[in-house]
Amino acid sequence: MFNRRAVEEIQTWYNRSKRKPLVIRGARQVGKTTAVRLAAEKLSVRILEINLERHTELEPLFKNYKVEELLFAFSLISGEQISKESKAILFLDEAQATPSAYACLRYFHENMPGLAVVLTGSLLDQVLRESAISTPVGRVEHLFMGPLTFEEFLSATGESAALNAIEMLTRSTMHLIPDSVHENLMAQVRRYTLCGGMPYCVQTAIDTRFNHAEIAKYQIELLQSYKDDFAKYTGSQTALQLNAFFNGIIGQIGLQFSHKQANEIALKSSGNNRQLNQALERFLEARLFYRVLHSGADTISLGGDTKIRISKFLFIDIGLLLAAQGVPAQGIMGSPLELANRGIIAEQLVGQQLLAAKAGYINPALYYWQPPKSEGQAEIDFLYESETRVYPIEVKSGTSGTIKSLHAYVLKKQSTEGIRISSAKPSVHELVAKANKQEKAFRLINLPFYLVNQIDRMVSEG
Repeated sequence: MFNRRAVEEIQTWYNRSKRKPLVIRGARQVGKTTAVRLAAEKLSVRILEINLERHTELEPLFKNYKVEELLFAFSLISGEQISKESKAILFLDEAQATPSAYACLRYFHENMPGLAVVLTGSLLDQVLRESAISTPVGRVEHLFMGPLTFEEFLSATGESAALNAIEMLTRSTMHLIPDSVHENLMAQVRRYTLCGGMPYCVQTAIDTRFNHAEIAKYQIELLQSYKDDFAKYTGSQTALQLNAFFNGIIGQIGLQFSHKQANEIALKSSGNNRQLNQALERFLEARLFYRVLHSGADTISLGGDTKIRISKFLFIDIGLLLAAQGVPAQGIMGSPLELANRGIIAEQLVGQQLLAAKAGYINPALYYWQPPKSEGQAEIDFLYESETRVYPIEVKSGTSGTIKSLHAYVLKKQSTEGIRISSAKPSVHELVAKANKQEKAFRLINLPFYLVNQIDRMVSEG
């Protein structure tokens, strides 16, 4: 079992004097159940685990908010006594099978505030929407989980020296990094790219000493299990059609998702745009894909100035994306990451790390920017919020890659700092953005892929 940030956040939640029931959200196989078990172990508290998929007979008790009777039922099922004064963690797993359990959390909070209750389940977001379950607003807390981050991967694989090196680098000292350390860290990034952050893939890598054939075998199995779930999605669409939509969207990762592209995917699947949009919502609710929304970047937060019809998509995990797109390992090991598969791999890698950059209680969201067509061609891959500032992020090749889009953004938004992510060594440069007889001085922060998770620290140090 790997030590994840989520484990620490569950421990922090448990130790608070005033806590609410905790709902953990995330796709299948990202380690939600394991994180709860490991947190209980580290806390040295008993965990009472109830798999609601195996006990659907409890639905009437949840539906009628019979919390006292539920506790007695849990005690009988587990063979362990639990009461509202218990210091144990009551863990309600696979809650998608009993949607009423989510609404019932309100009454656990109101009637048994001292009892630590955790709820999670696969496809939970979709089930709650379709069941029209009452939301216990203000009575629950949320924790969002995804695959292992790059730093969690280093910790899991025993690369403590690499992890320590990253933590020692600061904005003022990172340019001093020796070539050998930089190359080793980039080798670890490539290893992470091939493996991805899905826990079982990482464990397979450890057990087989990074035998890529074995890792890829499990990645393909996991992709198939996600597709097998399509039969559980309610609605008029068949699993076959959902599979066609899924494959179509996989082929568009990192690209602007236009009306034309949507039409092509719909036609290839013998469907229409309405059906594609419905499928997209299901995939987003299952957290298999993340939508990168276009933002005008004129307000904080960025989510208040978006256009949902202009967007891009990222997949759940970089390793799974390689398996789904059939990208060979040689394509990752033999060239700079930012050039692999037309730059799509690098954009997925950076986006995946940015999704995990904020605290776990924040529902992850990503944004990008481009000006109106009348103002020319430009695109900023990602926008990153830190306190009251927005930082434009470009994923480019080396220190020689052109940054015309960054220049356009700096002039348009009068920004003072921009970030470029690449395979090059870290550095900071004072530049002047120039276009159409306009000029604006700005600072360019060059960060290698292994420092993406450190962006918040790097910009705050400035």
